[in-house]
Amino acid sequence: MKTLKFTLEVDAIESYIYSGHLFLIMLNGRIAYSPLSRIIYKLINEYPDFENLIRVSFQRNDYLNNRQAEVFFGIGEMKKSFIQLWEKASEEMEFKIILDEGDYTIVDEVPTMPVLDLKMYAMRLYIGSKEGLYEIKLNSDDRYNLEPTKAKKRFDAKVTCLNAKSGEIIISSNSNGLFHGTFLNSSNNLIVNETSVSKKSIRTSWSGYDVVNYDKQNDFEYYVNETEKIKEKPTYSKFDENTERRRITDFGSSKFDLSSLLSYSLIEKEQINYCFNSSTSGFFFMKDGSFVNINLKKPKDKQLYFVSRNKALPTLKNGSAKFLKPLSTSIVPEGCVVEYFDKVVLYRNSKAKIIETSPSINVRTYPSSKRYRNLISVTKESEITIHSIFPFKEDNFLLTVDDFENNTAFEFA
Repeated sequence: MKTLKFTLEVDAIESYIYSGHLFLIMLNGRIAYSPLSRIIYKLINEYPDFENLIRVSFQRNDYLNNRQAEVFFGIGEMKKSFIQLWEKASEEMEFKIILDEGDYTIVDEVPTMPVLDLKMYAMRLYIGSKEGLYEIKLNSDDRYNLEPTKAKKRFDAKVTCLNAKSGEIIISSNSNGLFHGTFLNSSNNLIVNETSVSKKSIRTSWSGYDVVNYDKQNDFEYYVNETEKIKEKPTYSKFDENTERRRITDFGSSKFDLSSLLSYSLIEKEQINYCFNSSTSGFFFMKDGSFVNINLKKPKDKQLYFVSRNKALPTLKNGSAKFLKPLSTSIVPEGCVVEYFDKVVLYRNSKAKIIETSPSINVRTYPSSKRYRNLISVTKESEITIHSIFPFKEDNFLLTVDDFENNTAFEFA
């Protein structure tokens, strides 16, 4: 089933959904935000026949996957009607609105352009650029209200990738290395440890509370972090949807290289072309054109390892032999999203679906969010497209992926 999507016409180069708002970096370098409720209101005014579907798909996506939804959709006719409505909206409708200047609030201007990465966490906005890392606090008191501060520089080296969890900001600084910074509570400023953890880092990701550092597109090291349980609700994440109950006490207490992690698998490191990970598995694009997903086992007090069984995923190719290489990747529940040079593909439940057919500036997903974990935001020239993923497993639905060589479509089992 296709994703349900709507398009915002706006001159932005970055977008990020966080805490009930859509945050933007405008083409002119201004930082702005718009309440998601205002955007949804405009959308419903244009398409009133789909009001409830729009609200539940984009504003409270968690309502489609909670216990109440299981009871509701356990009624066969209810589920059938919902699927028919989703199919009609995704196949026949083109939801589009214009985001005017009156719809958003200007916060500040980006200190230096271009923006290389953006991360929102614990009511803070982090901006990575060639000149360093900047922090904007979104609220100045103990209440939930947006009163953003001016951008303050917290790190001087080039920032290519950002990640955040448990009061830690993980910073990829390319040839300068991998760094991490800490803030203990909502009133603290971020303090970055100036000693690099690794000599090179082009991107990073989380695996539970551990960190995976990529020094190449096809190679990484796995850093194990020591944590402790927090009894009281930590103040650094109290406004986030998921409250973290652990704090990292020792960053990178041990590490594993990719070769050792693959020692029990069927994958040879030399044959990997591009790889990335989720919390529990690894995704590998191989030099022979195959794309495989493999589970990562984490026994307590034992060697971590990828299991021997591979799960093959659909592949795309451009021409008779040239397989496409990702530009970027991100994780969604039960799958991932891959950005190629001219398209964006959703891989889920071992199926593939092309959701964008033109180049993107960036693609974002929100796996740690309750309300937005099934949303995908794609920023393109002059517009942002927000996708909502079909909430049911699609084993019984026909899915196709374009065959670009013959300009036809073929099915995947």
